[in-house]
Amino acid sequence: MRLVLVLILIPFLSKAQHKSVSYELMNEVGTYKLISLTFSHDLDNSEGITYVIHKQDGDTVYQLEEFLNGWVALSNNGQTIAHLVSEKDKEPLDHSLLSMYRNGKKFDTAQLERLVHYELVSAKSRDRLPTSGWLRNDSIYHQMATHPFYITEDRLYLSFDKPTLAVFDLNQLFHIYTGDGANHFHQNYYSLPNAPYRVEYSSEEYFPQSFPQTKSGGSLIDAVSALLKIEKTIPNEAKFRMEIEFKLDVSGHTEWRNTTIYDLATNAMNEEKSNELKSILENLQFQTSTIPPKHPAWIFSKIVWLK
Repeated sequence: MRLVLVLILIPFLSKAQHKSVSYELMNEVGTYKLISLTFSHDLDNSEGITYVIHKQDGDTVYQLEEFLNGWVALSNNGQTIAHLVSEKDKEPLDHSLLSMYRNGKKFDTAQLERLVHYELVSAKSRDRLPTSGWLRNDSIYHQMATHPFYITEDRLYLSFDKPTLAVFDLNQLFHIYTGDGANHFHQNYYSLPNAPYRVEYSSEEYFPQSFPQTKSGGSLIDAVSALLKIEKTIPNEAKFRMEIEFKLDVSGHTEWRNTTIYDLATNAMNEEKSNELKSILENLQFQTSTIPPKHPAWIFSKIVWLK
């Protein structure tokens, strides 16, 4: 059984690194499952929780207090997680960051080259896939760019620019090889791995449109507007900009992160109105039923224009 890897398929930009959506994956032999839950669908978000469970009895083996937003692999014994961040704001990083976790604790990190995959993505998006050279369809480099992150027999393979291939042993957490990608790829594999795949929690219930709702069932923004006695409006007609951000957990506890109102005429914080807003928000209670299923918390962040 081939390892389920973190991967999103996006038209014209297939195999993008991430999409900030909760997911689950299995290790290659199907003995352990990794579940990573995000607290926000914001791009590059890392807030959330990740845990590994034993597939047979369902017991949790360990957990991380973060969402692994990127390429991810889980070792056959379930003890090691490899996490690669290869892009930011949808743009490929010149230096990818690889982190290794052992039994729920970060073991080591390494700054690596840019994935060779992005050369292929760029060529496809411009409809300029070459008929000759290293990216042509029948070249080994093309195959490396198509499969830039995968695992077989507890060895992690990453295809980087130049192009080169890096190999890591997930059991020993040991860097085995970096060198001529095509030669190593060709000499050591009789067949290419299946296309990586992950199961996403991507139905509408995991994109909470009604979050957050007050205990009375009303909209947070409507409640705040009414209590402040300030109307919502469009940016061109606004006198104030209100910024709200908080995290609500399943127990009903709220962590307020931003409760600020700015005067647009001066672009300075209106201290009086900001204090009033904070007082109003801290006295509101929210329904927890609009938090996505299985998620222990969710983050709300919004800018509202007022007049």
